[in-house]
Amino acid sequence: MAKFPILTEMGVNKPEEISRYTLHQIGDVDHLRIIYKRKKNSLLPVSKRFKFGRSQKMVVVDSGTRKTETVHEISPFLLKAVAELDLIVKRKRSKKDLVRDLEEEIIRIEEDMGSHMASLRALIDKLD
Repeated sequence: MAKFPILTEMGVNKPEEISRYTLHQIGDVDHLRIIYKRKKNSLLPVSKRFKFGRSQKMVVVDSGTRKTETVHEISPFLLKAVAELDLIVKRKRSKKDLVRDLEEEIIRIEEDMGSHMASLRALIDKLD
């Protein structure tokens, strides 16, 4: 049995060469792009693209008026593929990458807190 059965079913033959992926939605279609880190002089493509349609489902929004709304749900197959991709990508993240990401998050939180503190001080000044 393959280690990544969903990706194998999609035609991804070398999951060890996957470096990252992107996922975005356009209308009712999810677009998955898998980016590889290929060996030098490789003739294989640097990326592969896949499209997954979303299923439509009617849900009751207000039970009192029986009002319904159409909801577009992500493909369960795509969810499983993303779970496998996450396993691959997270495994490859180095300690250096993790440290860099944590430092960026700290900077972002410090900036958010600084602006929040400034707005609170401005409110205090208005009350005086």
